[in-house]
Amino acid sequence: MHAVMIVDDEPLMLKYLNENINRIAPDWHVTGLASDGLQAVSLLQRQDFDLVITDIKMPEMDGLELAKFIYEIYPQTKVVIISGFDDFDYARRAIRCGVSDYLLKPLSDENITDTLNKISENIEESASKAFSDHILSKSEKFTDIELKSAFLNAVIQNNLAHIKSLYAVIHRRGIWQTDPFSCIMVLSADSASLLKQGYDYPKITSCKIHLNQQCVESFQNSSRATVCYCDYDNTAILVCEKSKDQAEQAAKSIFDEANRLFQKEHSINLLGAYGSIAEDTLCLQESFSTASQALILSLAGDASPVPPVDFIRQRIFLNGIHTLIASIYSDFISYNESKMRADLTNFIELFPKQPNLLISLRFGIYLIYNITQKSKMKKEHLERAFQQLALLLKSPDSDFSAEKYTTAVLQKSLFSLNKAYDSRGNEETSGLVDKAREYIYSHYSEPISLTLVAEKLGVSASYLSDLFHKEFGELYSKFVTRVRMEQAITLMKANPNEKIYTIATQVGFVNAKHFNSVFKKFYHMTPTEFLQKNS
Repeated sequence: MHAVMIVDDEPLMLKYLNENINRIAPDWHVTGLASDGLQAVSLLQRQDFDLVITDIKMPEMDGLELAKFIYEIYPQTKVVIISGFDDFDYARRAIRCGVSDYLLKPLSDENITDTLNKISENIEESASKAFSDHILSKSEKFTDIELKSAFLNAVIQNNLAHIKSLYAVIHRRGIWQTDPFSCIMVLSADSASLLKQGYDYPKITSCKIHLNQQCVESFQNSSRATVCYCDYDNTAILVCEKSKDQAEQAAKSIFDEANRLFQKEHSINLLGAYGSIAEDTLCLQESFSTASQALILSLAGDASPVPPVDFIRQRIFLNGIHTLIASIYSDFISYNESKMRADLTNFIELFPKQPNLLISLRFGIYLIYNITQKSKMKKEHLERAFQQLALLLKSPDSDFSAEKYTTAVLQKSLFSLNKAYDSRGNEETSGLVDKAREYIYSHYSEPISLTLVAEKLGVSASYLSDLFHKEFGELYSKFVTRVRMEQAITLMKANPNEKIYTIATQVGFVNAKHFNSVFKKFYHMTPTEFLQKNS
């Protein structure tokens, strides 16, 4: 599944694309909405996107400026421009900005589908080729355990190209387990219990990594167990045996051993579930899917692996959970606070009767993980949501049996994901801004890209871009342009007989034509008109 952001200042177009893209192109889902380029930049700094579809005519920052920004800072993100103007010059400028395609209004489902399918194929071909090249060049250095783990991960992701590449290497080495019955089990460190004990998000993540390492060490010598990471930093284990009963018993034994080790170190139990028994490697993805569904049921249970039969019995409950999570996700990306509050209330009503603090936390954390993963939210924002949960846990008024309070907890945690992340103190931020401004004023006559200035200051380009947006209320590129225009005016007033192309060169432009174009857009008159007016 590929993630796309829609950027348009027309609410109806934004609504149409948000509601219909997944229907007309099932490989894509909308994970971000923005009404102008500046909002899009803010989202890009919080989330990862495979594609941005943007209107070309917008206030503040138009589609071409946004495309140029993405091309320079997020080169892996594709861009599609939408315009109502069948104009070759727009298309040519868009291509120079790294745009992948160009759609004309009025849009049609067929054109959108063709465009998205083409981009999807391009992304998958590039990823598959890179992965295949990597496997071919590194396979001899991979251990048997690493190869099997990578294969299990490819099965979980249902990536047929990766499965094929890895299986060829595994088959050549003769290391694959041939026992006919297998299933995938999913183990999870109980984030809610760890949070309740005072663990913060980095420490909870560390526990999940340690759980995976424990499983690798404990079962790496077993020819019938393969371990890898999966969704939400959980651990997946592929179990192979000679019969269906043996596969189920092996899954339970592995869970008991992993739980014993984890409980001994952290004084809490693991959550776990195993999926349907498969008799064919191609059916293992279904085993992982049923295990993941059954794992949701463990949020309300005790320390024992949930079998797939329980998932079947609780299908209505699970369907309700997924339906509401999808609705809450839609509320989240569209910033619909009132509807989110109502959907969260309905979500909480699905919990077991009289839920305790732990159960409420578990389901709430599952919701947060689900939304952040679906929207490809960068992990530092998850830490902010966990901080919010921890603060509310310490509140003297906390009562997770009260639906209103639980709703408030989850809503505040979700809203915290949409706040710009800033790990630096105000003093350091202020110092960086001063240094960046000083460098620009000293080097405005030279090529000074955002990336170059960021490297000089030892920060990332996206972070520096965010600072300029916060401190000056404009993009880095617009700030540099403003500095150059101000300096040009100063030079023109001091030397009214100087040639325009000389002025252009002195303020960082490669030719007079570009300088004239930017000057007119900035001051609404040409340099010559300015000199005549001020002579």
